[in-house]
Amino acid sequence: MVENEFKIMLTEQQYNAIHALYVWDREVSQVNSYYDSPELALSERHITCRVRSVTGKYLLQMKLPAGVLHNGAISRIELEQELDEIPQQLSGSELTAMSGAENLPDVELLGTLTTFRSVNCFPGAEIDLDKSEYFGRTDYELEIEYTDEAAAKSLLEQISAHADINSAAPVNGKIRRFLAEYLKQK
Repeated sequence: MVENEFKIMLTEQQYNAIHALYVWDREVSQVNSYYDSPELALSERHITCRVRSVTGKYLLQMKLPAGVLHNGAISRIELEQELDEIPQQLSGSELTAMSGAENLPDVELLGTLTTFRSVNCFPGAEIDLDKSEYFGRTDYELEIEYTDEAAAKSLLEQISAHADINSAAPVNGKIRRFLAEYLKQK
């Protein structure tokens, strides 16, 4: 699956304003367990490896770069398979078989990031409003995943009118923010 999305970092006040703007279709808590080699070899290749725990299911997920779109949105290939548990380690050969990417290292569990996500679905786009906690830190993010770019831009305009967001500011994804805190903890 290819994922196209806009990502915007928020302040707590912006998050609260957006949260109050909608009646949400669903709200979920998910725990992401992130994996990499001690040298962070996956991160250097812009590959994310995680096990996402949601409602008792464990999903091994890999995200690989697919490119940056002309509109500044990010495009990534996302793969997943169900697991029975959260492993402490994953073999490079298992990750290669799943993704087709060559020369992947064995990886180990680095830590977890818990996200409280509010979701609203619209024709051609989905709003994911996230509050994430990791290593004693809390941050806020708006993601608009889309199949229809015009629908996503319309939602961005609607939200901007109520929460004064800067959709042009560069954003590091959750894994980058997690790894920055992970490295501070080491």
